[in-house]
Amino acid sequence: MNFTRQILALALSFCCFVPCIADSYPSAQDCTQSIAEQVRRAAALNAGQHYTEAADLLERVLMENPDNSGAIEQYSLALAGIDAVRGIVHGQPQPNVHSRDWQVNTGLQLRGGYSSNLNQAPTNPTLQLTSPSGPVAVELLPQFRQQAGFGTEAQLSGNAVRTLGNALQWQVRGELFNRQTDYGGYADYQGSNVLTSLMQQGKNGSETGVALGFNALRYDSDVYLYTGQLLFRHAGEKGSYCQPQGGIDLLWQRQHQNPLLDSRYAGLMAGLLCDTRLGLYNASLGGGWDWATSLRPGGDQLRGKLELTGIWSTDALSQDSFIKASASMQQSHDQQAYSAWLGNGASRYVSRIGAGLDYDWSLKWVADNWRGVASVKWQSQASNISLFQMETLEGWLAVRMVW
Repeated sequence: MNFTRQILALALSFCCFVPCIADSYPSAQDCTQSIAEQVRRAAALNAGQHYTEAADLLERVLMENPDNSGAIEQYSLALAGIDAVRGIVHGQPQPNVHSRDWQVNTGLQLRGGYSSNLNQAPTNPTLQLTSPSGPVAVELLPQFRQQAGFGTEAQLSGNAVRTLGNALQWQVRGELFNRQTDYGGYADYQGSNVLTSLMQQGKNGSETGVALGFNALRYDSDVYLYTGQLLFRHAGEKGSYCQPQGGIDLLWQRQHQNPLLDSRYAGLMAGLLCDTRLGLYNASLGGGWDWATSLRPGGDQLRGKLELTGIWSTDALSQDSFIKASASMQQSHDQQAYSAWLGNGASRYVSRIGAGLDYDWSLKWVADNWRGVASVKWQSQASNISLFQMETLEGWLAVRMVW
């Protein structure tokens, strides 16, 4: 699996700031929106860490619809400071709603599904070596071959947020996760993520933030991978529909007892978050340089990434539901030959594309704070070295609880 991608996903979630327009009030058109639309807008405010604005909007909804499960859940998320991207923006600052005490919230997600490549193994089970005497075909060991099957995952998360001033928020969030399959090895893993951030909000709707994170991953029984990140983000003033974003990413990676994989990364990102009546859209482009801190095969790397996301309400299918679609492309290019035994000593080039579709709906017939999530994901990785060619298709069904 691409562990750096996991870090960059956290960076993207942190950069998706949602604008807050000072001294703005709901229009008559906003007041006539459906309850599902208002809940969806409040979800987007939570995603952008505008918790007080989301709470203000939901308080009006709950006064007239106290049993609406979607509003209850999003109100709980707003009070706890959870930032999950879910809807359309509706900014209404209410500084007097801020609390200077820690607000804590927890969640649990359980899911199961099927993957055509649980261990992200090469597509071809045979590796072509380029020796001085000619090409040689070598069969990969069973644990390194593509393994298809079913798996289960559990994720326990916690969030805490505190207001330090009228426009400064401090947030700490963490999670523990575990994945189990019938294969073990690289198909199974356990890990934890911790991220703390400070967000400063400007009077014109701009936002500036910094985040510090640490991740630990254990796989193949006793192999450990550690990553750290320092992220800087700034979101400018929103125009008619879109808000520009920019930032700096500093990442660090180390695998226990294997310094050949140690690296440092520094890069820039730019993005655009657009709020329209048809949906919420986010695009981000990032790139930078990855330094090998030891004798890593291939040496330093030049990296780039493009991500696109869209979220649409699906109230016609189910009340308080939405669809999220995403697409991404990542590329990396080694600056030295990877190995004389692979590709005749060529410098490795890797290009990965992926697409995903999530459907999220309320399970209020079970409990007010329960939701269901169905996901489909596809990834394909191409490379000039066959060892790094990979493809996977998977589907998951989850239940999420927040309290």
